[in-house]
Amino acid sequence: MSVKFFESGTNEFIIVRACAMLMFLYIIYLIYFIVSTPSIDYSLWKTFFEGFVTRIFSSLFLISFAVHTWFGTWAIGSDYFTPARLGDLSKIVYSSYRIFCFLVISVVLIWSLLIIW
Repeated sequence: MSVKFFESGTNEFIIVRACAMLMFLYIIYLIYFIVSTPSIDYSLWKTFFEGFVTRIFSSLFLISFAVHTWFGTWAIGSDYFTPARLGDLSKIVYSSYRIFCFLVISVVLIWSLLIIW
């Protein structure tokens, strides 16, 4: 008999919290830049976002945001698109909803990464 240290729900909880923490650190990074820079103009802002560290951090933020959003939309769908609420249509509605969410999240993530890089 094997004992699993982390069950599925625990893993998802940890992933969502790690993503949230990374997004929080990114916001702090941006706030620090804005507060510590006396005058921000377009060229300085452009230079800041062209920096390798900012590009990597922005990419990690976007990936974390996508993962966080994926789990959040899953929670919404599994709570509201149930057989108890929608009857026989629940599978079709839930599947359509998940496909739509996947497409939107994927397009936004890919588009954002292409802009950054």
